[in-house]
Amino acid sequence: MSALAVRHDAINLGQGFPDEDGPASMLDAAQQAIRSGLNQYPPGLGIPELRRAITADRLARYGEELDPDTQVLVTVGATEAIAGALLGLVEPGSEVILIEPYYDSYAAVVAMAGAVRVPVPLVPDGAGFALDTDALAAAITPRTAALVINSPHNPTGKVFTDTELARIAELAVEHDLLVVSDEVYERLLFDGRTQTPMASLPGMADRTVTISSAAKTFNCTGWKIGWACGTPELVAGVAGR
Repeated sequence: MSALAVRHDAINLGQGFPDEDGPASMLDAAQQAIRSGLNQYPPGLGIPELRRAITADRLARYGEELDPDTQVLVTVGATEAIAGALLGLVEPGSEVILIEPYYDSYAAVVAMAGAVRVPVPLVPDGAGFALDTDALAAAITPRTAALVINSPHNPTGKVFTDTELARIAELAVEHDLLVVSDEVYERLLFDGRTQTPMASLPGMADRTVTISSAAKTFNCTGWKIGWACGTPELVAGVAGR
């Protein structure tokens, strides 16, 4: 897609990378870290300083208290975190609900996990798109194990409403579902929109794996730095422990 966009001088809506690099201070800090010798294997859960920074950020922005030693896993981009969540926490043969349209890696990871993809499409609502919560409820069966939600949404840009998120949470609790909440665009908000973390809703902290990405936040997609947050048990499952 990128090659075709360049060839035809077209606007590229096929990949989520920015038009400019990240903050100069961040690029300078990376150079200094490389020169200082921080170039070898990190701990399995990720560099401790980064994990502490992640927990401090979530506490400051969302009031969410996490243990950096057990509730944060740094990954090779958000895609690895999504893959780890579905491969580590979903049993083969179970069903995973995806909200259409969706990031193309979701379907591949569901297939790798030996699970069955169940799409529930967004519907036009005049001003954008809405989640048909009745269709979502109807898609849940005794085999449903997980739901992947992405808000702010790729590719539509939709920010799920509090009403939609509350209904998702109700269904997840009612049917004992895992929710993989892809929140990589959590800082890319416009028109006064705000981000409500799925894990902050009633009954959701113990059943939500939250996925975030430095690549999207800091305009450094080639760095492939993501992370997963959740309970110690969920994070251990994502890590394959």
